[in-house]
Amino acid sequence: MGHWMMDRYQTWRRRGIGWLAVGVGISLFPFPVMAQQSPEFAYSAEKWVALRDDRLEYEEIADLVHEYNNTVLQNAIDYQDKKDKDRNDVAEDYYNTANDIYNSIQYPSSDDNDYGSRMASVLNSRLQAEQLMEQGDESTEDNETVKIGYDQAEANLVKQAQGLMIDYWSQYYSLDSFRQRKLQAEKDYQSEENRLQAGMSTQSKVLTAREAISSAEASLLTAESNLTKTKDSLCLMLGWQYGANVEIGELPEPDFQWMEAIHVEEDIQAAWENNYDLRLTEKRLANARTDKVKSTLEQTRKNQRETIAVNIKDSHASMVLARSNYEQALQAFEMAETSLDSARRKLDAGTITSNAFLSQQTAYETAKVSVQTQKLALLKAMMNYQWAVNGLAQAS
Repeated sequence: MGHWMMDRYQTWRRRGIGWLAVGVGISLFPFPVMAQQSPEFAYSAEKWVALRDDRLEYEEIADLVHEYNNTVLQNAIDYQDKKDKDRNDVAEDYYNTANDIYNSIQYPSSDDNDYGSRMASVLNSRLQAEQLMEQGDESTEDNETVKIGYDQAEANLVKQAQGLMIDYWSQYYSLDSFRQRKLQAEKDYQSEENRLQAGMSTQSKVLTAREAISSAEASLLTAESNLTKTKDSLCLMLGWQYGANVEIGELPEPDFQWMEAIHVEEDIQAAWENNYDLRLTEKRLANARTDKVKSTLEQTRKNQRETIAVNIKDSHASMVLARSNYEQALQAFEMAETSLDSARRKLDAGTITSNAFLSQQTAYETAKVSVQTQKLALLKAMMNYQWAVNGLAQAS
């Protein structure tokens, strides 16, 4: 097996793709087949290598969802059966099904013993056929509406995966706080033990301090478990096997220049053009046959435009607030850093206890984690705003 083929074989094995079934299920190839959507020439060789390695970069998420997400792959397969259907073809499917029902109806004789139940069945079949005929008249679906729906599903998956990657790092940084709390609890327990030996505490207080250690340990274990679950969920979305040894790359820094260049009114216009729900409504309106359906869809379009505009403004306000929270966290961290430096000097001079210094160190670590988590909250708020403009603003 050549080096190129061996590289692909190893990648396929890491992603856990099944064997190619041909004919009656016997594989004609001695290696698993990559379940990717695009042909090899869709990307450069270097990009394929990056997508197929076991390191996840934030900027790769959209391509990984497109190539390896199970829902996206299934939608692509399903679309092959629908891509050539216009609105008349879809309506015809309803009409044909209705006619099949009409043709299958057999009216009973009034002399039959089960005339009542059989007639009820006939009436139910006629009602079903009439409803299908009505659905055909009111159908607004075609291959384009299906495509818009599938594109929307893919965009939502990309947004979800990006959010999970941000959550992963937020949970990762929070582990420092849980570890520091455990360390503080252990120090407090030892201090309480010493006080008990000196006759300055009680067994009850020592027991409470010991329980605080157990609580801190349980919280740390839960946080570590949640981190693993978040990583597994993210990796499964992007084509890896459960429990795969994937390295999660760093996140991008918040782009303040981009944020400061935003013009909300211009972005509302862009959001109207890009919004998947609104595009579906407009396409269905173009496909509508009856005045009743057209009137309903016109009102829907009006309501969606109003809701999208509000959502863009709210998303922008949330982003501005997230930036303010981040800046406040930075200020609090600077103060905590100054206080820790002062406490370190006092500890060296012997004017404070090691336990007092640890308390100051815990405050510093908490402030440090707050900076990291607030930065990630800002990053997520910026991501949400971008996606709102790019088609996923709430429309109803």
